[in-house]
Amino acid sequence: MSLDGGVRGPLMWSQEMYWYQYHLPLPVTDSAKIQLVVRMPDAGLPEGLVTGAIEKLMLRHEALRTVYPTDSSGKPFQLVLDEFETPVPLRRDGNDLEDITAVFHSLFFPPMDQATELPLRVGYTLKDRRVATVILVLNHISVDAASLGQIRSDLISCLDADSRDSPFSLKDQGGNTQPLAVARQQSTAWASLHERSMQHCERALSISPAAQFPHFQSIASRDPRKDFVSHYHRVALRSSNLFSALQELTTRNAGFNATNHLFTAFAVAVSALSGIPNATLRMNFSNRFREVRRSVGCFFQETLVPADLSPQLSIRQVMVDTRQSIRVATRHAQYSYLAFRDRKAKIEAHRGLSIRLGTVFNCSDRLERSLRGPASQSGAAGERPKSTMERLDCLWRDEYTDLCLRVSASGGKVHLDLIAHRSVMEQAQIEKMLSAMELFLIAWANDPDLAGSAVTDVVERFGLPTSAYGEKWAFVDNSWVDTAKLAQTLRSVEGVEAAVITVAGQPSRGRILVAHVAGNPRSEYEARAHVLAALRENVDLVCPHEFVWSERLPESGPVTAVEPAPYGDAPETADASRSAEDHDGGAGCTALATALEAVAGDGFGTMDRSYIQQGGTAVMAPAVINQVHRLGFEGPTPDDLLGPWPLRTVAELCTRRVGSENSSPTPAS
Repeated sequence: MSLDGGVRGPLMWSQEMYWYQYHLPLPVTDSAKIQLVVRMPDAGLPEGLVTGAIEKLMLRHEALRTVYPTDSSGKPFQLVLDEFETPVPLRRDGNDLEDITAVFHSLFFPPMDQATELPLRVGYTLKDRRVATVILVLNHISVDAASLGQIRSDLISCLDADSRDSPFSLKDQGGNTQPLAVARQQSTAWASLHERSMQHCERALSISPAAQFPHFQSIASRDPRKDFVSHYHRVALRSSNLFSALQELTTRNAGFNATNHLFTAFAVAVSALSGIPNATLRMNFSNRFREVRRSVGCFFQETLVPADLSPQLSIRQVMVDTRQSIRVATRHAQYSYLAFRDRKAKIEAHRGLSIRLGTVFNCSDRLERSLRGPASQSGAAGERPKSTMERLDCLWRDEYTDLCLRVSASGGKVHLDLIAHRSVMEQAQIEKMLSAMELFLIAWANDPDLAGSAVTDVVERFGLPTSAYGEKWAFVDNSWVDTAKLAQTLRSVEGVEAAVITVAGQPSRGRILVAHVAGNPRSEYEARAHVLAALRENVDLVCPHEFVWSERLPESGPVTAVEPAPYGDAPETADASRSAEDHDGGAGCTALATALEAVAGDGFGTMDRSYIQQGGTAVMAPAVINQVHRLGFEGPTPDDLLGPWPLRTVAELCTRRVGSENSSPTPAS
């Protein structure tokens, strides 16, 4: 497709996440996609009429004819095409569910190139040579779920007889603001709003656990051959009794809506399952202010919602606190995702841990409206059907989520769709959690006094799944840490003869980790760097806050710890300023150093500090990794570059690509 003609502008903040994630191999580069299925009238419609309606739809909505390239420096932009070819539909005879599913899979699974490919794929199922069902697969960077209703409505309007001879023009935007206009507003006029949102994110990140679920393990990294296997379990619960319970709860508890009650139940379940008394959940907001309420685009953003689930807090207090947290998060749900990644990386470097934000609560915007309808009824008078539980496929191919609850309601039933990473929960545990949450909310509707129960009592009474950690684990900096693994990691450092980890009280930081090490004190910087490198694959580790070096390890007992030095400060020694050529890793280090110099200049003077500590940014991280690939190496991703570990850790991931053995990186000019 030619990219010569069109209108160019910056990305919207909400689009930046999908641009960045596009550069994280899954193992193949692909854009996130969503789908829309539209049934045609009884006898179907002529194919030419449907294809013409889709063209009109694309003329009406810029998002459906926008691509997302990068410029010569590696920065992304959006390009709204003036001229385009309407996508050629994928056709299949037959209109049964298996036919629709087959068309969807054929459209969904091939990777979508967001830089050059239109964000819309089209499929038809045919009955008697007429289009019976239209299947659309859309690039998520262009379209969010809240846009699907508008697309459906406009497609049907385009198919109406009155509109056949009067197609929408490029100027007919229905009074709605298009994504490109929003992006220009954000880049020029929303600075104060953005800074307040960044401060909210910083506050949340400063208290977030290193990982909500320390037992998480990447399946793809353990066995790349399993990339074709879903990394997730998915179970959906549908309940008319829960529908009625939420109606009762929201009527009785004035000021608290269904989202507040469901968020409270899920937060309690997350805390019980993880064994961590606080949680930081990602929550989706559609951000559809008046000007874009009927626009098509990707306007939703995630923001962070901290929740305090201390065991002795009452359910009532948890709900009061989380309602306030959601309100604050709502006000701060508009920000640059790339700027957020920069701040996150700096906080990780300061705290000496890698923050995994893998827990998601996603509640439909239409939930409250749906609850105003009647609950589902069947069987004898007054009886409601029992809830149903169904195991479903999950098409996610990344591993950036630990636990995701998606909530909606329709047909007089509430739908709880829970997706869990296989290393976090098994299907039986998912079913147990969903059942326990349902029982808790129904019991709460029947017994208002349940709101006075403590969190720990609710967990026990309703049988929510729990986790326990052994004596070798320690709880510090709001995180569970495997101290045995941490000690073993330290013992693998040259110059360290033995290591023991203890916990101590420190005035300004509370409980901290102290590493008691027998060996050469000159090895401390290498020991810190080695632990930081280990964080990349071990979410159950953090870097010790203090090192105590001695000839002999102490016996267990209380420890007095001194004020720790900031993680970002490297000792002023020759070891801390070694260049890429001085390190083992050879060609990989040279390739990474060459790529950094080519993209970001010569500000990266050492491989012993992290990318972000030396002025690196998220927006340039994909360009650096692409440059490494051009030099004949593969392995690291932009996420690897943004971690709190030294650059040499990223360099050690570089392996020569097959067929590039005879090439060698040379310094950039």
